[in-house]
Amino acid sequence: MNLSGREVLRVTAAAWFSWGALLAHAKNGGDACALLSAAQVSTVLGVPVQEGEHIVPDLLTSCGWAGPGGPSIGSKKIVLSLMTARSFVAGKTPVKGVTMSVAEGVGDDAYFISMPPFGTALSVKKGDAYFQLRIAGFPSGQVRTLERALALRLLDRV
Repeated sequence: MNLSGREVLRVTAAAWFSWGALLAHAKNGGDACALLSAAQVSTVLGVPVQEGEHIVPDLLTSCGWAGPGGPSIGSKKIVLSLMTARSFVAGKTPVKGVTMSVAEGVGDDAYFISMPPFGTALSVKKGDAYFQLRIAGFPSGQVRTLERALALRLLDRV
């Protein structure tokens, strides 16, 4: 995939915007690791995972679960990130090379974003709560189904 300088800037700006939104949410409370247990994640993914760990220590808004041995390239893993309303809306902004599609029947509003070769993510809004799920290490045709199943479990917890 070849991105122009302007497109790289747009993607980078969007990433930094999302990071800032996550930091803002962290100040307001919320612990992503407290929303799912390893058993719940294991049940949905069909593989054993370790307890969730914050992606960045001291930043409670993102949590990752991975199989024994921890995350590695190609391993089965999930990342849950808490979002703000602003970052949820920003995720819908069209960007070249990124496709967005509505995820019907999940929360009040939900959409998948896909950016090959980086995979897919599901962003969900329920009331004033927002989160994003990214699952990796599974066949691409299975990822959306797993993200949707896990999101439906999370809706009771947010």
